[in-house]
Amino acid sequence: MCEPHYGSRPTEIVTYGCHISLKHNMTGRFLTSQEGRRYVGGSEQQAAFAGSWEADDDSTWIVMPGHDGEGERGNDVNFGDVVRLKHFTTRANLHSHPDIASPVTEQQEVTCFGNDHESDRNDEWVVERWTLDEEQSDDYDEDDPTWYVGRSFLLRHRDTGLVLHSHEEPWFDDVNEVTCFDGLDENDRWRVEF
Repeated sequence: MCEPHYGSRPTEIVTYGCHISLKHNMTGRFLTSQEGRRYVGGSEQQAAFAGSWEADDDSTWIVMPGHDGEGERGNDVNFGDVVRLKHFTTRANLHSHPDIASPVTEQQEVTCFGNDHESDRNDEWVVERWTLDEEQSDDYDEDDPTWYVGRSFLLRHRDTGLVLHSHEEPWFDDVNEVTCFDGLDENDRWRVEF
């Protein structure tokens, strides 16, 4: 369990207030953002992409409750919970919005938006159990809704219903595009790892 003070990483269970890194299962890259990396077209907001091969500050996110306020610091996050993911170094929130295409595949754009004082409903994500295969049946109790470090999951954008997605599509400088995708496949699978 993660200590409830600011700046800690969970050792087993993901809790509100913890710092996590999300590793894309298929590519092995971490969900990343960086100060100054913005989309040239589309929303022109701070870019989110799959870049780092190792967890670092640019691939660290703080688990926050959704705007409804459910989920207190130190409480376990469960599948079905609504969360916001605040980027550690820039303080912007993982964000998506309808009707703005991603730069490479023209799926739904994923960005980082806002700061410690600005956030909206497009920053909210539902943590869901990975159900496309039985690979983890022996590792985790199927009836246990707890979000564990290392347990596969997907993030569904609350307002659009699309899922956080990456793929081998290069965006720039040896990083891969991250989008929201209307469908469900192996490219929607993520894990918390360090």
